[in-house]
Amino acid sequence: MVNQFHPFIHNSIENSVDVKVDSNCGYRAIAALLGMGEDSWSLVHNSLLKELAKWSNEYINLFGNLSY
Repeated sequence: MVNQFHPFIHNSIENSVDVKVDSNCGYRAIAALLGMGEDSWSLVHNSLLKELAKWSNEYINLFGNLSY
């Protein structure tokens, strides 16, 4: 079925992952694509929280204060 698409997008289609749909599916997809397995989503989540805490001022300078 991939041949129905233009060749420039084949790599993106072939490297996609189908993860469990829940409120953590974004983290699951990243974990799976990093080769950690989608059940390691909490490691990705915690790493992101640590990154944001460590560099919060830099992210605020870059993106602004995105308080909702």
